[in-house]
Amino acid sequence: MNPPRSKTLSLADLSALPVRDEARALSRFTRRLFLGATPLAINGIARRRWYVRRFKLWEYACGLAQAGLAPGARVLEFGGAAGLPSYALAARGMSLRVLELDAGLTRLARDTVARRGWDLAVSEVDATRAELPPDWTDFDFAMSFCVIEHMPCDVARRGLERVVERLAPGGRMALTFEYGEQAPGEGALRTPAQVDGLVEHLGLDYVGSGFEDTGERFTMDRRHPERSFTFGIVHVEKRG
Repeated sequence: MNPPRSKTLSLADLSALPVRDEARALSRFTRRLFLGATPLAINGIARRRWYVRRFKLWEYACGLAQAGLAPGARVLEFGGAAGLPSYALAARGMSLRVLELDAGLTRLARDTVARRGWDLAVSEVDATRAELPPDWTDFDFAMSFCVIEHMPCDVARRGLERVVERLAPGGRMALTFEYGEQAPGEGALRTPAQVDGLVEHLGLDYVGSGFEDTGERFTMDRRHPERSFTFGIVHVEKRG
């Protein structure tokens, strides 16, 4: 398998292996959740969903496609309770621990896990202010999907620092974020230098090559039709 790419969104990624297969698997899983009357949260809004819009599908599929996780792998998510990535990995037999501040999403995730029997636990600890639960350690993989742009950069860094602390040596992380000069999020990353700076600040190394800005921009947010921006993703690993 080729190393994952750290880059900005290109819709062509959805037709390329292994992202294509992951996207199809996530779409099938979404429909199973719908038929099972299980709400799914995207952008903090939980409801029954028959499909995931292609921009979010790209984000999730690129984050998971090359994680190389086997059943039993320990996964930590920064934000995202009741979301597709954590549910999908839990259904595949991984052990999930999720940090979530929204009490409603926390309750929903716990109710779903109780019904499904997944190994998924949610904590409302604010990682930007406090230490993670003491037994949340030695994770093989961490992930965070478009969370950091919703907080000031210094606050996001504190939260990510605590996540990285709990990765096992050699553990990997997939991190996505709004990207571009017109990205509406306060903590969005806007240049390759900012992305590189965050990776270096966290003491991580890129898996494969460094971050690539393809230059593509989209009208991605219905609340901001006047803004063209994109998502970025980095695949990084903790130094051994």
